[in-house]
Amino acid sequence: MTFLLLSVVLVAPFGVVAAIAAVSYRDGTLRLNMRQFAPPRAPMVGYLYDDDRDADARRVGHDCDAIRARFEQHPVWPSSGALGERR
Repeated sequence: MTFLLLSVVLVAPFGVVAAIAAVSYRDGTLRLNMRQFAPPRAPMVGYLYDDDRDADARRVGHDCDAIRARFEQHPVWPSSGALGERR
């Protein structure tokens, strides 16, 4: 008796989910498309497994472009601001 009660309690949530999914699919409220199952992505990075979209390569390229543009405009390294002897 305990086993039957325990199995009903464990299986009931799956039955509820199946019933809700069947009703929502029949009514057209359950909308599934292939975009929901795209390769995994990370925030601020993009796709994790695409070789042509390497996030590190894009970041390094952007950093190099930023350094190049900065030294084209101001070709000296910025000083610390503390020039000379301070007391």
